Amino acid sequence: MKVLTFTEEQVLQMKYMLNGITVIGIQNARQVSAIAQVLESGMPGEITEPEKKEGEG
Repeated sequence: MKVLTFTEEQVLQMKYMLNGITVIGIQNARQVSAIAQVLESGMPGEITEPEKKEGEG
């Protein structure tokens, strides 16, 4: 599984854009709602640099 990382500003921008979309039909509305829920359900995380072993770098 690959992890995508977004800044808080990017996620908020996506959220507001999704909220501004006008959809026609129940199925489209459900899809947009599901996308918004995924974006809002993210957990804060940290990216750590791998430790260098002795003699590397």
